[in-house]
Amino acid sequence: MDAKGGLQPLGAREDLALSREQVEMLLALEQYDLWFVEERLARKDRLPVDRIPGAILEFKRYMALVGLGHRGLAMVSPEVDDVWHALILFTRQYADFCQQAFGTFIHHVPRTSRTPLPEDGRANFLAAYEAVFGDPPTAWYPAVQTAKEASTEPSGCGTEDCVDG
Repeated sequence: MDAKGGLQPLGAREDLALSREQVEMLLALEQYDLWFVEERLARKDRLPVDRIPGAILEFKRYMALVGLGHRGLAMVSPEVDDVWHALILFTRQYADFCQQAFGTFIHHVPRTSRTPLPEDGRANFLAAYEAVFGDPPTAWYPAVQTAKEASTEPSGCGTEDCVDG
């Protein structure tokens, strides 16, 4: 099902068939106001102010992939991961964000020696992103050109066990 006007929320591909529930989830993500995350990122000088809106959009797209059922996704952009880390600090708002969009809490899973990234996490992310949104913008994912040729270290976060934990 397409959103009204033929445009999909969050810039999802127009040829992507989505159920009404999936469109509602994407709309919830798109419309959730993360002003407080923008403010924190700017105040802490984590990102250049002009890049914050784009990083927030890409974070919402990452979460959309999770909400659409994609698993084993590496977080391949440190800037987008900074958005997630800033949001998590606002525990009530993060819980509300997850509840409104997904109906459940999405756990952030930092990678450690005991919880390593899946070897195909980067490829999983890129395949899911392309299927849902088209080509990943190199402004946020500069390693896209080489991602299929060589594995570089993702930022170290993921969600593959997000709804089971």
